Amino acid sequence: MICTVGDKEDLNWVFKYKLPIEMSINEAGCMTGICGKYKGMKIVDARKAVIDDLKKADILISQQPLDQNVGACWRCKTPVEFVNAKQWFLKTTDFKQLVLKKSEEMGWYPKFMKIRLQDWVNSLEWDWVISRQRYFATPIPLWECEKCNEIVLAKKEDCYIDPTIDKPYISKCPKCGGKLIGCKDVFDTWMDSSISPLYNTFWYRDWNLFKKLYPMSLRPQSHDIIRTWAFYTILRCTLLTNEKPFNDIMMGGFILSEDGTPMHASLGNVIDPLKIIKKYGSDAFRNYAASCALGEDNPFRTKDILRGVKLLRKIWNVQNFIINIINYEKPEKTELLDIDKWILTKYSKLVKKCTKLMDNFDYSQTLKDVEYFLWHEVADHYLEMIKSSIYENKNLDSIKYTLYILGLGTLKLFALFFPHLTEEIYQNFYKKFEQDQSIHVSFWPEPILIDIDSEKSGETVKTYISEFRSWKSDQGIALNAPVKVIATYASKDYLLKIKPSNLIITSTLKFPKNHKFIGKKPDIEEKITKIIPVYAKIGPTLKTEGKKLIKWINQNQAEIIKILEKKEDIKLSEVPDIKTDQKIFLIKDGFIKIEKQVKIKGRKNSKILRFNGFYLEIKK
Repeated sequence: MICTVGDKEDLNWVFKYKLPIEMSINEAGCMTGICGKYKGMKIVDARKAVIDDLKKADILISQQPLDQNVGACWRCKTPVEFVNAKQWFLKTTDFKQLVLKKSEEMGWYPKFMKIRLQDWVNSLEWDWVISRQRYFATPIPLWECEKCNEIVLAKKEDCYIDPTIDKPYISKCPKCGGKLIGCKDVFDTWMDSSISPLYNTFWYRDWNLFKKLYPMSLRPQSHDIIRTWAFYTILRCTLLTNEKPFNDIMMGGFILSEDGTPMHASLGNVIDPLKIIKKYGSDAFRNYAASCALGEDNPFRTKDILRGVKLLRKIWNVQNFIINIINYEKPEKTELLDIDKWILTKYSKLVKKCTKLMDNFDYSQTLKDVEYFLWHEVADHYLEMIKSSIYENKNLDSIKYTLYILGLGTLKLFALFFPHLTEEIYQNFYKKFEQDQSIHVSFWPEPILIDIDSEKSGETVKTYISEFRSWKSDQGIALNAPVKVIATYASKDYLLKIKPSNLIITSTLKFPKNHKFIGKKPDIEEKITKIIPVYAKIGPTLKTEGKKLIKWINQNQAEIIKILEKKEDIKLSEVPDIKTDQKIFLIKDGFIKIEKQVKIKGRKNSKILRFNGFYLEIKK
């Protein structure tokens, strides 16, 4: 059975076997004369009438719901019906390879989006229908003879006309002398937008400008219109100029509703960005938008806006700290501390990486990297390292110079994303030292220095301070509270790395003034003091048997410690009341943690804290 225009495959058969096309539905969505008594009925009404007639004739055997794929309008969800009507076409299928060839000459960001274009081009079977029966659009500039259908095109210089209003430049059909009727059809909207690169580069209006500007550098667009805007633009511009329309094409994604579905007014799930901006500010909203990776669709989440608010507050606080230290004079370049060389090396590497990322339009990763650097490398580590030096008025020239570079440099990196906050800070402070009237017309930051040795040393110092502060936090000791750390033991190589920053370490961590750095590993002894069950590992792995293991660990600490003093690990099968064939070891496989007391042999009044090759002797 074949329905003349039930679907695309039916049409292929119609054209292949030259079958007559019998239309039962007209452009108004009503049944035609071939439908007999149903003529003039709307489609839905005709269906009901047919079913009623089948029932009355007692020939309806069965009626049941049927699931099937039906094309529907994306706005109102009305099913789409095929209608036989004369249309204007632009030859497309003949130029598929041309489009594919030109697309290879462009940079695609992200790269995988090019596959979508290739799949679309390779699937094309029909030419492009460029005419539409609408009221508002660009009129098709031609007239047709009402007798012989001869076509009269508008002159090239008169192409932007409305043939239903404007008269043709000839009074009658050149072929038969018949009356010329203006075309009532309008162009598909993509006919206009597909030549936007030509319009923007002054094609046919200023050839000198056109030669300078074409092809355009970038086409930013969403991924859903690759098959329309991207494809038609490449097709038409290449046909008209024999050149690609742009060098690069960048694909953004959609912001979805909070449940991950597309926003539609008909669904009532549209999120008004103006309300968000009014409540949280445009920079916080931009933070969310910029965090969405190229080509990816992301559901809207209020917590992402709040994260932006926190980041903006962090930028403001860090800048205030820097501004208060620098005060009223731009610092001059000077001899730098090792710790300043470390942070400036990391900053310079950040600038290099962000430059490369932005050259590839990877703005989301750029934002993440700049945020991480400011929040963690600068605020969490560097500023904490230099605070004691600032309070004691030591090494201020080096510190102030470094702070100025970090402050202005990170502000410029953030300016891409937060134009309002960064401009306010620039106008309030940096402008009086810089030549640029606005941060948004200033130059992109440049790397300052790369000192690999200082970077390695700085990372060692950072790790040292961070590990000790984490230990204090775990012990419930205030971070600014002094601790009687008698000495630091480590290899000579390690101590050599941190030597230029010894004062930074001792003053930041509130060590005694007589703290010593000793270039050797101490002679230590270890004693197991506690066995700690790892609940996150035991429960999911052992289920009900896990309760037995936890009970055994908590009730037999002394016995387990004695066992582990004789051998390195305990098999799960050795635990009483647990029957298993699995070869599981409690320490090796992460079911228990060992807490040890470490001290230097022969010393009773001190203990050892060790991490990353360092041994800190702490007085009890």
